[in-house]
Amino acid sequence: MNKGTEQKSETRLDACIRAMDFFQNWDEWRQSLSEIVLAAREIDSSDTYVAEVMEDVIDFLSERICHDSPEEYIMSELWDHANENERMILARMMLRLFEHDANMP
Repeated sequence: MNKGTEQKSETRLDACIRAMDFFQNWDEWRQSLSEIVLAAREIDSSDTYVAEVMEDVIDFLSERICHDSPEEYIMSELWDHANENERMILARMMLRLFEHDANMP
């Protein structure tokens, strides 16, 4: 990759991150989603409601996410290729991950 292409790619990534105001690393991103899970649980503690919130969040991110990190790319690809049932399963798996993160000191 030549320097001009590399610089252009970095600029696009920087612009994407700034535009969406996402955190720039996976651990911070997971922590922010853990906070969303906690907030959803405060509104309605049912698993069904919180899983629906996770589906909405993942759907939103899938449409607007920067695909420049491996984690972002795989999340988007999984979501984009999943049917409705698979999306619910993925949302529940992510919910479990984020709830685990939220309970960690």
